[in-house]
Amino acid sequence: MSVFFTMLRKSVLPVFAALFMLNTLVSSPPSVEGDRLIPCSEFEYLYSDGAAFCQGITTDGSVFYGTGCIKFLNYNAIVKIDAGSGEIIACNDMCLPADVISQGYSHLGDCAYYKGKIYCACEAFLFKNPAIMIFDAESLEFLEYHILPPEGQGNGHFPWLCIKDDTVYYTQARDVDEIRMLNLNDFSYKGSISIDRVITKITGGDILGGSLYLSSNDGKEEKTTYRVNLSTGETQEAFVRYMGNGTSEAEGLSISRSGSDVFFHYVDVPFASKTIIRTYRLA
Repeated sequence: MSVFFTMLRKSVLPVFAALFMLNTLVSSPPSVEGDRLIPCSEFEYLYSDGAAFCQGITTDGSVFYGTGCIKFLNYNAIVKIDAGSGEIIACNDMCLPADVISQGYSHLGDCAYYKGKIYCACEAFLFKNPAIMIFDAESLEFLEYHILPPEGQGNGHFPWLCIKDDTVYYTQARDVDEIRMLNLNDFSYKGSISIDRVITKITGGDILGGSLYLSSNDGKEEKTTYRVNLSTGETQEAFVRYMGNGTSEAEGLSISRSGSDVFFHYVDVPFASKTIIRTYRLA
């Protein structure tokens, strides 16, 4: 099954992407407005490869882990990418077991690396019973999954998650007015943090210090990253990235440190043509 879908992805999607190639010809690297976000590196992949990590990104410091899906093919994947060179090291196509897929799970979202495992948000058919899918970071093999508790499901949209101090943070995608939390040890509901404005089209998030940064796909060329104070709920626009193309989508977000430097890693998808991993340094 994995070999079949790998061949399908590499044979069908280049043709599909070619239909939208004009969208990429008029695009340009995004500029940034807001806090001190400085472009550092950019890895670009044809969608025939990039579909496998077009939704989410996380890192252990030396390796990127990406998650992706093609919903109409019921295709989900997780990859490992060298963070220095951008080389794809390994890919687990069709990474969800058949019994999990049979329950309607078909859309991996953004992900988080934590203590040797990759935790990934996953939506289900009709947005019922969204779940966290867990993979081994070394082998990329599926380990287990946990359905969100009823009081933490909201409208069933579950696009992203991040983890800090054994707590899972996440939101729904649209009309977001709170940050929800789970206890990582048993995936029980821990409560929520109300925020002081409603934001929408949230696609990724990660924590830096006492702030949660949320990537959004709001706007057309302008894609906003919000900063949420986890103590007060105060929410501000931290960065606005100008994508240069109204069909581009901003997806996952991960934050990493190297010495005194802080880096923001984004997954961007110009419509059905390629996947781009962009890294910025917080000056």
